[in-house]
Amino acid sequence: MGNCIAAMGRCAVFRVLGTLLLVFAAGCEMAKDGDGLTPDANADEANWKLIEAYTELDTAWHQRDAEINRSDASGDEKDRRRKEERGEHPDIVLAVVAAKSIIDGEGDRAVEAARFLVEHPTGLSPTAESDIAFGNAALARLIGPDWSVVEAYHDAMQAWQDDDAARREAFRERAENSASQEGDAQAIAPTAAAFVFVSPPDALEATAAAQAILDAGPDHEKSRDAAEFLVEHGMRNPQALIGAARWLTANAADFAGWPDVLMRLASAAPVGGSRVFDDFLTEVASEADDPVVRATARYFAANALAAGVNNPSTNAADREASRQHALAMAMGMSAGVEGEEFVKKVSVGGEQVARTMAQAEAALVHGLRHTLLGSTVADERAQRLDGTEDNLSAYAGRIVLMDFWATWCGPCIAALPKMRDLSGAHPEERFEILGISVDAELETVTDFMEDEPMPWAHWHIGVGSDLGLSWNITGYPTYVVVDAGGVIRSRGHDLDAAIKVIEETLDGPS
Repeated sequence: MGNCIAAMGRCAVFRVLGTLLLVFAAGCEMAKDGDGLTPDANADEANWKLIEAYTELDTAWHQRDAEINRSDASGDEKDRRRKEERGEHPDIVLAVVAAKSIIDGEGDRAVEAARFLVEHPTGLSPTAESDIAFGNAALARLIGPDWSVVEAYHDAMQAWQDDDAARREAFRERAENSASQEGDAQAIAPTAAAFVFVSPPDALEATAAAQAILDAGPDHEKSRDAAEFLVEHGMRNPQALIGAARWLTANAADFAGWPDVLMRLASAAPVGGSRVFDDFLTEVASEADDPVVRATARYFAANALAAGVNNPSTNAADREASRQHALAMAMGMSAGVEGEEFVKKVSVGGEQVARTMAQAEAALVHGLRHTLLGSTVADERAQRLDGTEDNLSAYAGRIVLMDFWATWCGPCIAALPKMRDLSGAHPEERFEILGISVDAELETVTDFMEDEPMPWAHWHIGVGSDLGLSWNITGYPTYVVVDAGGVIRSRGHDLDAAIKVIEETLDGPS
């Protein structure tokens, strides 16, 4: 395995070839008598070996990628190592075909194969959305309408929550005792690193059982329970989530959890948008009886449109049309419910704080007007690290790379060598980097920079700021390229893509 990690490209080829030979050999074995396995069982085992081989390659690829990213090498050296040592990501297509074949045979590995299809194709398979839907549907069929599976998940989750609370309390007491014995609160820090997070139980099979109950028809005694379970836990099964929401719309007029459901739907929508999700949000926005539910649906429908605006493959005309549609959806959404609590809370000082519907609308409208691809930025204002106030207009006339980051963000830190190279690669009068930290404490940032030089301009906006909310930053790092005229040319999480836009813009007309 170690040799494979060191020479990923070569080993990947041999590993896949070896796996294909196993499949061929298994096919040959099916013609023999007395092997103790049926032809279907032989085929399933051969297909499962192919899935295992892919999974091993995928694990090794990610280990190598993480090792390269954590290294102190320059950006160019990391690129070389990614190309020569890590190579391209292993192709998942054969493993997907193998999983579907196992499922079709409904053998002993069928549930595992269905889980593979739900968990692995995203971003890797050219047919990922249909692969995942196939896996989820197969799980529902294989597990069946068994409410005891859902109950077992509830029991496991309760046990996990109790254990997690007890472990955190024990950890807190150890940390306080350590600090007391040392006479220094800083003694807590080394102890904190020892806390190990234990993952909660997986809900995938429970959501499959709930889906099977809904598929069984409206007369099933647990239909409503299954629908409510799915809208709370079915994030990995978007089709079931929508189906459950529609079931509640048609059969549960007294259901009161719609704002939370709408927020989950927005989070579960596939990257790049989904007509099914968009249509449902639009229906609720116009047809719901409760004005708060209508306003909430309008918010998330507008947000979904904004995601399409930021897609770099969208042409300029469609982008502007989507932006205007989103603005029409957002403006006035809070009329009559301005002071009502908005469902999506923000973290301020370590606590979850609610905004009003009017505040949510104001942030959304500002974001649609000034923070999307192709928009002209507003004269945003924030504090520099020394406490002085700064405005975005101070950088007018230059191309600016806005970097939304945090010290706790691994990819942000891994990108610093390349950021340092970039900061010195272009004249200051033409290009500037503006780091925008969302760390809770300013001191965390300044202490970090004592060991990690970041020689460019910085703002500290903290957590839950108006700037962060209106820019709707959902992942870190987020890189925004603003040209000399204040127009956003690029927005995303890929630094290399941002650098390409910077260079193209610098090479363009002054």
